[in-house]
This record gives sequence, C-alpha cells and structure tokens, in this order.
Amino acid sequence: MTSETNPSDGGSPARKPILDIGAGDPEAAAGAIPNIIAGLIETETWRNAATVLMGALLIGMGYWAFQGVRTSLAETRVASLEALLGTVVKGLDVWVGEHMTEAARVAKDPDVIARARRLASEVKDGAPPGRCTAEAEELGTRVQSSLSTQGVVAFRILDRGGLVLASKDPLRCGQRLRSSGFLQRLDLAFEGKPQFVRPYPETELSVRGASDQRRPVAWFLAPIRSDSGPPVAALAMGVETDRELETIFSAARPGNTAEAYAVSDDGLMLTSSRFSEELVTAGVIPATGTGGSAFLVPVRDPGGELARGHVPKLEAAARPLTQAAALAVAARAKTTDYDRRGAIDEPYRDYRGSEVIGVWRWLPLYDFGVIAEISTGEAFATMRYLTLSYAVIGGFTVLSLVSAFMSAFLLSRLQRQYGRLQRLGAYTLERQLSEGGMATIYLARHALLKRPTAIKVLKKHVATDEFIHRFEREVQLASQLLHPNTVEIYDFGRTREGQPYYVMEYLDGVTLAELVAHSGPVPPGRAIHILRQVAAALREAHLHGMVHRDVKPDNVMLCRRGEDDVVKLLDFGLVKNLERAETRDITKQLKILGTPRYMAPERLLNPADVDARSDIYALGAVAYFLLTGKPIFDGDDSLAISNQVLHTPAPRVSASGVVAVPEALDALIAACLEKDRTRRPQTAQAFLEALDRLSTRLAWTQPDAAAWWAAYRSNRRSAGAPTVAA
Repeated sequence: MTSETNPSDGGSPARKPILDIGAGDPEAAAGAIPNIIAGLIETETWRNAATVLMGALLIGMGYWAFQGVRTSLAETRVASLEALLGTVVKGLDVWVGEHMTEAARVAKDPDVIARARRLASEVKDGAPPGRCTAEAEELGTRVQSSLSTQGVVAFRILDRGGLVLASKDPLRCGQRLRSSGFLQRLDLAFEGKPQFVRPYPETELSVRGASDQRRPVAWFLAPIRSDSGPPVAALAMGVETDRELETIFSAARPGNTAEAYAVSDDGLMLTSSRFSEELVTAGVIPATGTGGSAFLVPVRDPGGELARGHVPKLEAAARPLTQAAALAVAARAKTTDYDRRGAIDEPYRDYRGSEVIGVWRWLPLYDFGVIAEISTGEAFATMRYLTLSYAVIGGFTVLSLVSAFMSAFLLSRLQRQYGRLQRLGAYTLERQLSEGGMATIYLARHALLKRPTAIKVLKKHVATDEFIHRFEREVQLASQLLHPNTVEIYDFGRTREGQPYYVMEYLDGVTLAELVAHSGPVPPGRAIHILRQVAAALREAHLHGMVHRDVKPDNVMLCRRGEDDVVKLLDFGLVKNLERAETRDITKQLKILGTPRYMAPERLLNPADVDARSDIYALGAVAYFLLTGKPIFDGDDSLAISNQVLHTPAPRVSASGVVAVPEALDALIAACLEKDRTRRPQTAQAFLEALDRLSTRLAWTQPDAAAWWAAYRSNRRSAGAPTVAA
C-alpha cells in the first residue's frame, strides 16, 4: 500500500503511535522491562479501558435519552400541526360549500335560465361578440339582484368555449377566457357538476382593487339548465380570496411562527404569508399595500435564511420546492386520501430559508395543497434546558475521556522508551500508514525476507460477524487474482485478540485522485495507458465471475514497479461473485457501499443487480475524471449525486473544453456511461480492444513517464513531503 494514504479505506495519514495489537516479542525488545513498570502499564491500561467504557456508556445513554425526548416532542408538535391543518380544511370546506350552494341557487332561477338560453342562441346564430347586448345587461342585472352571498365581486355567464355572454363588468362581454385550468373546470360544469376554481394569477381571472392592484379571485361554477335539458351556459361567481379565504388561513397562526397556507402545483403561494413584512424587507417581494402577498411568494428553498441576510444564488423559478411543497405536489398523482397527506418531523428549510417542521395535504377537489409549519426554534424551545444539562454532563465526561487518552498516550511513550517492538506473526510492524473507519494499515517487514509489506487490520469496534465476513471475503476473492495490475495478497491471519488481518504488497505510489490533484487533467495518451491496465485487471476478475463494484480514482494506484506508471487495482471489499449466487451478499445488510458518483445507475436502484457492465460504467467515470480533472456529476450530498446518476445524461469529455480528445475515445467513454447497460461495451475485453486501436496513435512512453516521476519527486522534495521511492 502507499506510504502516505490508505486509498482503500478512506483514511488519513497517521499521527499517533502504534498500538499493541498482537503478542509482544520479548526477545526483540531493546532491553528488559522491570516488573514494576509492566505492572503499572497493565493496571493503568485496565483503568483507562474502564474509564473509556463508562464515558462512552454515559454519552450513549445521554444521546439516547436526548433523542427520545426530541422525537416525542416532534411527534407532539406534528400532531398539533395536523389538527391545525384539519381545522383549516374544514373551514375551507364550509366556505366553498356556502358559495357553491349560492351559485347553484342563482343558476336555477327560471329567468336566468331563459335569458342565458337566448344569449347562447344569439351567439350560435352569429351575433357579433365584443359588447354586452341589452339582453346581456338585463341578465346581469337579474343575476346581481339574485345574489345574497357577501364577498361576490364578479360574475360571468359563459358558453362552453369560455366566451363571456354576460358579466357584472360590461367590458368583459364578448371576451373569451384562455386559462387552461379554468377551462378544464368549465368542461366539468357543462357535464352537470358544480366546480370550484382556485385562484389563478392570470389577469382575466382576477379583479382590480381600490388601489388598482390585482386581487386573487376564486370562482364557483354552476351549470345553467332546465331540469330536463343539457346546460345552455354556466354561471361563474367570483369571490375575492384575500378577504374571506385569507380569514380561514390567517386564523391558523398560533404562537410566533406557526402558519398555514395554500400552494399551487407550480409552487406559488395562493394565500398571504404570515411573514410578508419580513419578505418585503429582504427584497423578495414588493410592498403589497393592503392587497396581501398572494401570488407573490414562491414556496421554494432559497438556500439560506433570508432574515439573516442570505441572498439566493438562483432565480426563484430555478430553486427547488421546499420539502413540504414538493411532497404535496407529488401527491397530486396519488389516488387515495392516505397518500395525499404527510408529516415531516425532521427540520427542513421553508420558503424563508428558516428551519421548520410541518405537515401537508393535497386537496384534489380544490386543485391545491395546504401546508402548516412551525419553526424548529419554537417547536423545540423546551429542549434548550435539556440541552444545557446534557452539555454540562457531557463536558465532564469528555474531560474524563481526555484524561484517559492522555494517560494512554503517556503509557505508549513509556512502551517506546523501553523499545517494545510490535509483532504480528512473522511480521514486525514499523509504523502506521493510515487509519480509516474500519481498518488500520501498517508498514511492516517479514522477519526473514525483510521485504516491506502492508498489513491491514480490522478494528475491534467494527469486528462484527458481517464486517469480518466482508473482510475475509475481500482476502479470499482478491487472493484468487494473479494479474500484475491487481494488488497481491501474501498472507492472512488473526491477532491474539481475534482481529482479522491480511498482508499485501507494499505499494509506494499515488492514487489517480492524487495524480489529478497534483498535475490536473491527464493527457489522452497517459489516460489510455492507465485505463488499459485497469481494464486488464478487471478482465481477469470478470473471467473469474467477480465484479469489483468500487472502481474509483482512490482505488487505483500508480506505482513504479521496475518501470514507471504501473497500475494497481485496490480494495476488493465490495467484490461480488456472480458465479456463486447462493453466497450471502452482505451489501444487502450494509445497503449501498461505495462512492455514488462512480456507481452505475442499476447499482443505485438495486445494489445486488450488478454485473461486469457495472464496472465498465465505473471505468468510464474514472476515464472522464482523468481527462477532465473533475467527476462527471457533483452535488452537495450523495442524494443529489445519485439523482444525477439516475436521470441526468452524462456529459461528453469533448464538451468539457479541458482537453482535446480523439472522437473515438470520446465516443468510447460516452458508451461506457450509458444509463442502459446493454448499450455499454459488454466486456472488459471489448473495452481493451477499443483502447488498443487508439494507443498506436496516442502513445505514452517510458521516457514520458520517467520525466513525470522525476518532476513529481522534485516537487515533493521542495514541498518537504515524503517522496515516492524509485
């Protein structure tokens, strides 16, 4: 392995003394250790172990209790929000029901029916639209006198195509409505079903207020027909929502931050925000006067808290919906009421960028969603006292642990002072190379051969049955591979404490990730030289029925092994044996392991559904990284990257503008990165043959490699870093 990092375990360079993981070798000690010192070490070791155990237990129990209280409080808050939202929905149902009844009553007026029939006939007979006829004015007067519901600001008599036959506003006569959402509901009304039409921002569906500002209007459609015949027209009764509907939602604002609001399927808030003044101050919306903020607030994540001065990097239309809004809109396609509602008890950012928890519903009858939210600061306000108590207890516990670790450090110095050597079987451990979450890697030498080796030891705290099985499987599968571009396994065993370890060849080189970080994008000739060796190693693995499943820049090392630029493929911990399907696949228990940006789409969908073509995809991703100096997809987290891997077409190397590549190489890499694995090169041999056709034109010679390594060593020396051995 490398002398600087552990590419197969994601670790960092060691900075602490080697611990005693095996039996000591008294004969190799620099001198005799007095019995009193040995007794002190043993006593203090047990004491420190007990201290660490008690500290870890206290921290664990404290964390468990804290999370339990927080979870219980979150459930209580969510339940109260669900009750609040239920009250809003009931109020909404009553409000809609009252106006629907009023619209239906007026539509059944015999005089209204007769006049509407005559107007509809005039239009069919070719009467020119564009003005209110005397008949239309009389019909408007009749409808106006029949209305008894408060808040009606407009009404229109419409034919099936959306043509205004009569209107409270004479200027509307003869106009044809174009709103697709309105016309869909109008069609249902002509089928005899009264309809509610949510507010739309279109000018034709709103009215002007006293300050000439557009005000949102909800429409109630009722078919105009006699008892036996089909509808001859439809009555559309408009009610301003910033008066009556706003009252329903504004009443659902308990505390300092809780609020309920309606949201459309395109993420636009249909009611006014409780925090309109805050949004005006932040410059998100203009000052609205007395008209409210409906139609002005996008329910989208700005990426940070606006009240603290955050300025969104993206325009509103380009920002993602908030989590609650996204779930509500997605539920539009659901068929059951159970699937059209939900709760989010983990904090997420709302449209102001503040952390909140919330509940949501999609209301198909009204074609909009409703959301109730409360800030986490208010929801978990009572947790601050518990947090303070745990912080004090945790502080004392941490101090105890630090004391124990300092004692262990002093003991390790005492051990080194008396020259105690670390032995593991026939190998002497010289120093720790790297340490990761699962294992530690040491530089060692064979007692007789004196050959440098790398020993990977599984850590005690992860040595469960599943991880030991994975560790042993890594050794067993990798040891079957004999290709010179595959890391060679020398030995396997267990320490005195039962920790499994294996011995492999010591590689003094750089990973492909370090290569690109140091020198930037790799020339096409050198990239082909590297890729050909990786593909050759994969070919052997595939012929043995194995799939690597974790090919990535950190798992490919470039070394000097008699000649320059020799590739070694590392870390077979995720290998799957396709020929032994009955063998337990522990990734089913470990879920998805590996790096998402180098995973094939099929592996993200089903970790067990992989074959050789999944490695071909990863090889294409590594090729793109080498030639451009950056990964194919990037994002803030694994979820964002995984979503791109599944749905975003892979960019071409030629489109990056970083390096000029032959069309054949560009096409080969693009083929490897196809979402559909049947369109990729089907075998590593096919990939190799394609590279061979290119290598004659883009040769990378040993003098080229020797020049790079010489420059690299010089650069490392000038930087004061360890250099790679010749």
